[in-house]
Amino acid sequence: LDTVAFLCDGDARIGLNSLQLAVQAQIKSTDPNRSPREILVTEEHVKEGLQRSHILYDKAGEEHYNCISALHKSMRGSHENASLYWLGRMLEGGEDPLYVARRLVRFASEDVGLADPCALPQAVSTFQACHFIGMPECEVILAQCVVYLARAPKSVEIYKAYANVKACVRNHNGPLPPVPLHLRNAPTKLMKQLGYAKGYKYNPEFSRPVEQEYLPEELRGTDFFTWSPSNP
Repeated sequence: LDTVAFLCDGDARIGLNSLQLAVQAQIKSTDPNRSPREILVTEEHVKEGLQRSHILYDKAGEEHYNCISALHKSMRGSHENASLYWLGRMLEGGEDPLYVARRLVRFASEDVGLADPCALPQAVSTFQACHFIGMPECEVILAQCVVYLARAPKSVEIYKAYANVKACVRNHNGPLPPVPLHLRNAPTKLMKQLGYAKGYKYNPEFSRPVEQEYLPEELRGTDFFTWSPSNP
């Protein structure tokens, strides 16, 4: 019972299920003519019949999402030790290293962003390395990236600004505003006659910043870094 309690991490429901699985495994491995009452389940049977990773970490269940959430929040909070712990919980539980690496790529942009532009290349390189060599060799690569992201300065400036852009586009009433004529592509003579690209100022030809509108007329002056859906 002590072994079952340890393997199920103190969860009685999982403990009962695990013991049932161990008994069933012994039944299948014994003579079918033998009475079930004569089947003995020892500590070694429990260890051999059940993988600890399967009990402590359900890759398809709630614990999968709980652990990745804990990892994300630990890195966001710059707690490198907790970040390493949750990474270890997932990898030792059999989690796909590429799943973790993909989440690190997202984190590098969402939570670190322009506060450390090197974070994204670091995370992308981690994903590629995990793809190249797999487990268990790639575990230290994931650990390196997790610690890097935990220690990195954080910024959600880009994440919030783009969220505002999405809200602006999705919540717009009626047809979306047209692209200003001077910003449109004009590959044909007819398009040029219609005013496409007319008046566009080609920035490299100017030694100073160019005064030019780039947003649709109804959005001029909008700053998506400070914009709010409730106060456009």
